[in-house]
Amino acid sequence: MSFSLDVKTDLLNYNSKEEIADKLEIESMIRVSGEIGILPVKLSLTSNNSGIIRRFLSLVKKYYKVDTNILKRVIDRFDSHTNYTAEITAGADAIISDLNLFGDASSYKKNMDVTGMNAYLRGSFLVRGSVNDPNARSNHLEISSTNEEEILFLQRIMNEFDLNARITKRKTYLVLYIKARDAITDFLYHIGCKKIMESYQDALITRAAKTNAKRSINLTLANQDKTNASAQDQLKIIQYLEYNYPLQNMDPKLLMVMKVRKDYPDYSLMDLLEIIHEKYDQKLTKSGLNHRFRRLKELATEFKNLDD
Repeated sequence: MSFSLDVKTDLLNYNSKEEIADKLEIESMIRVSGEIGILPVKLSLTSNNSGIIRRFLSLVKKYYKVDTNILKRVIDRFDSHTNYTAEITAGADAIISDLNLFGDASSYKKNMDVTGMNAYLRGSFLVRGSVNDPNARSNHLEISSTNEEEILFLQRIMNEFDLNARITKRKTYLVLYIKARDAITDFLYHIGCKKIMESYQDALITRAAKTNAKRSINLTLANQDKTNASAQDQLKIIQYLEYNYPLQNMDPKLLMVMKVRKDYPDYSLMDLLEIIHEKYDQKLTKSGLNHRFRRLKELATEFKNLDD
């Protein structure tokens, strides 16, 4: 099973519990990958993932009275696979009208909040997205479509979240992509892949630690392994605080330590002290730095207990 399939399987279990978010997910699926028939009026969506087709129809039937059908077609090229097409006939006109599919955007799309943006990205990724395995050499997440307006719109949403999304052309498709590992992690978090996001981040940390360990010629393997293990624990704590703790209330000294550890994930405490002295002109002892990391762990533990 590919990592992209793992991500999408995780997303198929996501429940937004909000009508507008569900409708925005439907709208993004249709605009990015669906087709609208005129005579007779109908909507269709094709995917090689039957779970995505079932989710699409489940969301549609939740809010619209429609007649639906699923067509199955085996594609036999180098390796055979099956495409599934969801067809909506009776009731399709109501969806087209509600989502303004002959226009640029529905009223929901024009007035999206953060939850709506997340839903729109989720639908788009489900039907036309992919992401590299975190153990691959390069980090890469993309959404492709022949609909230029939608790709540009998705880029604007992603860059609202500071994901530095870029566009390239591949044959007849436009491809929207991000490559920074932190951006990919944030994207997965936004669309609702919390479990996958955590495993992705853990895998990236492990990969980075292993890669950087080979370059650390001044340390023995035993000391490097100890440093990596400690760094991974600290990075997991930082990751948790970034997504859950109100950082605006955090001591700036702790924020500085979090940033330095993220920028230098494989460095020992002594190496971090040199960076802090050079970049921030602060004289800090090893004991003082250890104290700040312990305080971050305490904050994460206290906040998690309150949240539970």
